Amino acid sequence: MILKPLLLSLSIVPLLALSTSAQVAVPSPLPAAKVSERLSKVVDGLTPGGVSTREQREKAYVKLLEGQRHIWSGDRLRSVAGRQNSAKLAMQAFQESVESDPRLSEGYTALAELTISGQAQDAEEAIRLARLAVTVNPNSFGARRILGRLYAFQSRLSAGTFNPEMGNRAIEEWKHVVRLDPRNAEGWAFLSALYERTGRTEDGIDALKKWLSSAPPVDTRFYQLMMGRGASLAPESASLQLGTALLKIGRTREAIEILSALISDDPANDSAIAVLQEALENANPEAAAIGIDALKQAVAANAENLALLNLLAQVHAKAGNTDEAAKLLKDASSRSLPNNRVSAAMLQVAIGDLMARAEKPQEAMAAYNTALTMRGIENTEIRDGDEREFAMQVLGKMIQTAKIANQIDEAKLVIERSRKLLGAADLFPDREMISLLRESGNRTEALAAVKAVRSRLPNDYGFLRLEATLLTETGRVDDAVALVRKLMDATKVPPPSTSSSAALGDSVAIAVPQWDAFSNYLFISNLYSQANRGKEAADAANQAYGVARGAERKQIARLTLATAQQMSGDFKAAEATLRDLLKETPGNPIALNNLGYFLLERDDRLDEAFGLIQQAVKIDPTNPSYLDSLGWAYFRLGKFVEAEKNLKEALRMDSSSGTIHEHLGDVYQKQGKLDLAKMSWSRALNLFSDAADLTRVRKKLAGK
Repeated sequence: MILKPLLLSLSIVPLLALSTSAQVAVPSPLPAAKVSERLSKVVDGLTPGGVSTREQREKAYVKLLEGQRHIWSGDRLRSVAGRQNSAKLAMQAFQESVESDPRLSEGYTALAELTISGQAQDAEEAIRLARLAVTVNPNSFGARRILGRLYAFQSRLSAGTFNPEMGNRAIEEWKHVVRLDPRNAEGWAFLSALYERTGRTEDGIDALKKWLSSAPPVDTRFYQLMMGRGASLAPESASLQLGTALLKIGRTREAIEILSALISDDPANDSAIAVLQEALENANPEAAAIGIDALKQAVAANAENLALLNLLAQVHAKAGNTDEAAKLLKDASSRSLPNNRVSAAMLQVAIGDLMARAEKPQEAMAAYNTALTMRGIENTEIRDGDEREFAMQVLGKMIQTAKIANQIDEAKLVIERSRKLLGAADLFPDREMISLLRESGNRTEALAAVKAVRSRLPNDYGFLRLEATLLTETGRVDDAVALVRKLMDATKVPPPSTSSSAALGDSVAIAVPQWDAFSNYLFISNLYSQANRGKEAADAANQAYGVARGAERKQIARLTLATAQQMSGDFKAAEATLRDLLKETPGNPIALNNLGYFLLERDDRLDEAFGLIQQAVKIDPTNPSYLDSLGWAYFRLGKFVEAEKNLKEALRMDSSSGTIHEHLGDVYQKQGKLDLAKMSWSRALNLFSDAADLTRVRKKLAGK
């Protein structure tokens, strides 16, 4: 990466005289690489505490302004050669300035600036020159800022592997900058980012607060160069980052207060709305209530902002005011309908989601139906692409709501309705019906339905894998593996497919191409794991690793191997595989979740397990497997209210997991909700196929 000009402004004392003599020729300045070497010898020879004469100062300032005049005139030239000539003249003038008065720090600063902004763009030479400036004047603001910027650049603050040594050097220089100018927004902004990268959280928060009260600078080009084109040094950016930082360390109430004030001032700040939403999801009702007034004001100022409306509704719901939340959304939907039926319909979908979370399936279904009506979707086949996409989204929510409420007949009616709306050729109804049959324990019917679809689409990998999964669940894993291997042998080019997700077990879902050998070996490993045949599962995972190209695929193969090792009872090997992965990729959410869950299952190091799973959920807060793990961790820690909340949220996104249903049943049992426990265990019984799982759940249903 090439450094762009820093475009620093120099603070120069007015001169007593100004040179106006015409330049006849262009003398050659010293080569840039030797300027600092020569000048450092001059500085080393200065007498400590000495003072320059008036004549030295006047001559030096004249040359300093002469150099700046060359820069200003060069900026106005169109000719590249002309600009280069002006830069040479400026370089010579600045050199003569410090030679006339070696104690003039502004001269060294000007040379440093010109060195970094010229053709050579020599950062190391610029640093040496700036260091000479602070040697003769430790309070040289311009030199300190140049050093802070260059060290921040060399630390790779925003891109690449962070260099802590350069980061700490940058911190020291920016501390001088804000000492000299306590309201310097750029200084506090860089300090906050550098403190975060060096793990000094509290110092970072203090810097953000100082940035918040600083004056917005005019020149933000270097900051944007470093932190991204959209980066801003405005106080609003400081508020957003401060709210995010406070949320990260668990100071949720403070984060909500800051973000609420920010949104009150700028209701269209989508980034602040998103962070506030995250904060409110983790807040207790008292802290959540703080944001209500600010959100009300923001909604009043920007009533068309659906994100704001939804967030305010969620806050009301979190505070226990479900009816008030629903009324807010209904009123907004009614206002939008005459002019914007699309927005009105989306608000009805939000009402449906709200009611589904509140376990009011009838009200949820009514809202979803209203949404379809508002979009003009009745009972005739839909041709418009956007309308079809919206219909599938809403119909999927309706089917999921019915399944969670154990209203199987209602779910079937919605699926049949989707056939009329989407047409006979669309596979959405087939997928949903197969899923419903499978989840309700009718695997034989589900398998027949899959085969019926495959008779029409024999090369569809999505349905082939679904057939293999159902074969495994009905005790025919060898037939399932043979089905996949047969197509592996026959396929030379990728056939058409209606899906692109390769399932890698209950806690892993990776998007990989389905037609290649790598993803098929992963799938085969998963099938063997489902059948509790750990050795074959591990062998297939190793085969996947053998054909994997690239570090990412090799990591996926090792994740699959760890699952196989765990399933086969080789707990030490599974843990070692995952810990090695986390050393290589510390933020890998799958490895974090799986290691945490494996520790939970072994009742080993529960606090560590809880922390690992929390990290995974923070990275991907809508992943049902991670939420299930978090719910199960709360259960193991005896926190049943939090366990129920997270397991219900996991179930809302994935009702096909027997594990989630069983876990929720266990939570209900501990809470004394025996009827609900039996209902959840019954659902789990329909979804499990492994003999050990079935035996365990049947014992729970029998009260043993």
